Amino acid sequence: MDKILNITILAGIFASALMIVFLLYYMVTRKSIYDKLIASDLIAMPLISAIVLISMYYKTSSYVSLILIISAICFIGTVVTTRFLARKEVFTNDDDR
Repeated sequence: MDKILNITILAGIFASALMIVFLLYYMVTRKSIYDKLIASDLIAMPLISAIVLISMYYKTSSYVSLILIISAICFIGTVVTTRFLARKEVFTNDDDR
């Protein structure tokens, strides 16, 4: 049973890596900034999945902090990028109102 689990985990890691490669190709080939933003946001999901599967393969839980850091950085990056695309500025000065 342990051998089947290891093979399944390795197949999941391979599938996650393949998805990251396809999303990077999508980001490079598209011209729209919105397509690139969506693809860069979607890269976080297979990256986090791969880290979870690597953590399962090595039977450790020490990668949980790395997963939380990647999630927070991706969320903040997406919010800042969409705010910049909408307003052409990230930080606003409230004194100008």
